[in-house]
Amino acid sequence: MGEAKFLKNLKKILFSKPKDKFSAKGNLAIGEIAGRDSIAAIIRAFEQEDIDAVLPTIVHTGTEYGDCKNLKDNIEYLQKRLKDLGFSGKESVLSSITLKEPALWHALNGRFLSVLFERFGFCPFCLGCHLYMHLIRVPLAWHIGADKIISGERKSHAGSIKINQLPVVLDAYKEALSYAGVKLLFPLKEVISSDEIESLVGSDWKQGRRQLNCVLSSNYRALDDEVEYDEDALKSYFDEFALPVSKEVVKLWKEDKEVDYIKVVREILKG
Repeated sequence: MGEAKFLKNLKKILFSKPKDKFSAKGNLAIGEIAGRDSIAAIIRAFEQEDIDAVLPTIVHTGTEYGDCKNLKDNIEYLQKRLKDLGFSGKESVLSSITLKEPALWHALNGRFLSVLFERFGFCPFCLGCHLYMHLIRVPLAWHIGADKIISGERKSHAGSIKINQLPVVLDAYKEALSYAGVKLLFPLKEVISSDEIESLVGSDWKQGRRQLNCVLSSNYRALDDEVEYDEDALKSYFDEFALPVSKEVVKLWKEDKEVDYIKVVREILKG
């Protein structure tokens, strides 16, 4: 089997950049770019971690809609905000890279959805999608020598719960990337108050603004908008499915092999 198309495309993207672009930046981290929390997380990471520069990354899932220009604007805002807070601004924020691997998303979240629902008793769209967004950045981290990925996930949003940001879920994401030799940072994990987020990004940026929307948003909520979940079922989903799939995909990526994601998932589901 040949080298994965995804890895080939990634190398083409990186080949177009100056050779010293990444190596000269010292302690380089990858930043996940989405909405307000993602920008706040990067700012907090600069405050807490030994980071010299961040490579902003945008990941396409195929389920999002809206004005993609918002994401580019958010990166520019990050540059300005870092400078205002005493960091080096544009020198700390590199040119962004956009990633996508629809075949992986389909294998994790689409093709076997009925099997996953029957086996685990819930619809794992959001869990698998966020896992996809973390995983797809791993080969990039390897290629540029970054050992940290910064994510804006947090356990609670002023009391509002998201199923993909529960502690058991965030721990599973960290485990998946740890297997790949990459540290997944959640600088906002314990942040509950919106006031603390605003102290990082500014009070004029309200939650939910300047970000893309998802056609599957809140699919796990009940009729009264409450979030109902079985933590044991979530843990089983990761232990029996998502983590084994992640580790096998990472292993094949590391070997520079073309990955048949459907085959990987099918074999793990078969046991």
